[in-house]
Amino acid sequence: MRRIVLSVIICHLSVLATLAQPAHFTGKVKDFKEGIAMITQMGEQGRHNDTLRIAADGSFAVDVNVQQTGLAYLLFEDLKASSMLFLEPGMKADLQISFGKKMSFDEEVNSLEIVYTGDNKDVFEFENGYDDFENYKQWPWDKISTVAFADYRKDVDKMTESHLQALYKVSNPAYKEMKGRQLESGRFANLCRWAWGNQGKKDADFERWMLSFDHNDRRNMDKIGNYWRWYMNSNMPPRGERTAASFYDCLKSAFTNQEIINEFADDWIQQTLKEAPEDMDEEVAAYKATSTNLKGHEVADQLYAHYSKLKKGAPAADFDFYDKAGRKFTLKDLRGRAVYIDCWATWCGPCCAEIPYMEKLYAHYKNNKKIELISISLDDNKKKWEKKVAEDKPGWKQYIVNQNFKSLLCKNYDIDGIPRFLMFDKKGRIVSLNAPRPSHEKIIEWIDSQL
Repeated sequence: MRRIVLSVIICHLSVLATLAQPAHFTGKVKDFKEGIAMITQMGEQGRHNDTLRIAADGSFAVDVNVQQTGLAYLLFEDLKASSMLFLEPGMKADLQISFGKKMSFDEEVNSLEIVYTGDNKDVFEFENGYDDFENYKQWPWDKISTVAFADYRKDVDKMTESHLQALYKVSNPAYKEMKGRQLESGRFANLCRWAWGNQGKKDADFERWMLSFDHNDRRNMDKIGNYWRWYMNSNMPPRGERTAASFYDCLKSAFTNQEIINEFADDWIQQTLKEAPEDMDEEVAAYKATSTNLKGHEVADQLYAHYSKLKKGAPAADFDFYDKAGRKFTLKDLRGRAVYIDCWATWCGPCCAEIPYMEKLYAHYKNNKKIELISISLDDNKKKWEKKVAEDKPGWKQYIVNQNFKSLLCKNYDIDGIPRFLMFDKKGRIVSLNAPRPSHEKIIEWIDSQL
């Protein structure tokens, strides 16, 4: 019997579902053998699971107590297929489901096709006809960089207004309210893309637009994050000229609302201290002179006490890793040479994008006895790692850790995201817990300066 997990994840609305009749679904999955599915709702009351049994002929019927009216993802997890739904109490719908196949990266992904009849059919059709990535397809980065903001804005506004007009024809008022807010939020995010694709360029129209809302009003927090990113990119000193206080000086010039200043300052100091920079003392002093959040100060002190032990020159905490044959190694085994470590996984797109640059870096240093380059995988599927390594045939040594993000490597150095690059000197001391990537234009210059 084939077990396929089907999940429906509810993205809640502000409109609460009242205690009413359950949503009733019937349907059939083509070319699907008997199995068990799950319907998982996420609402204000937390996670709620329902078990759905699919008959030998693929048919199903289920009553779902809707926790909260809202959007849902219909997911066949093993088949990596999904579709959007809209659920509300008392609705009835029939879903005739079939699968196609398409390729995404190097994984096989199934397209999900549904013939939908019943309540909220127009919602289903609108939601599944709407492309979240339409702006990205019409305006790739190289195209955005060729136009002025005013011209780009005309196209984004035209696209958004077209969707809003189509949304007006949908009958469900709760969905229209929710989707309307989403489309307006998407309009703002898409317009911000002009700045990300034109780093360093000045455009009076864009600046007027970006400054047209109150960036000191917390009710605009959905926009303020993008505003701060733009302001920081435009006003921070070049990297080589930055001091520990540069970020906080820029923050105080961007905002007058102390709550907003605290929020960004608290986040920045926590992320900064986790990289164990050499100027930790100056960073903490600049942070405390900026943020008035005393609880944030306590968190910063706790992080400082931990990460000050991981600054450059501190003894490295040991950890184990394994080769393809299952042989165990530790960081201590590599002493006598500096070590540059690539922490990656086969499922991580940015990690895999660094592989060609890692190859070039290895070619440069392969005969240098002062340094060794290694890659350590955080994959939880060893077979996928072995397959990737066999296909790529890298010249440098390849290892894997047990328990991926729960491994000693990740625990000792607080690795919660990849790609991540570490460097240790020949005596097993920390050089950097956030070393430049192989793709960095000055990576060789940086490594040479550390040897």
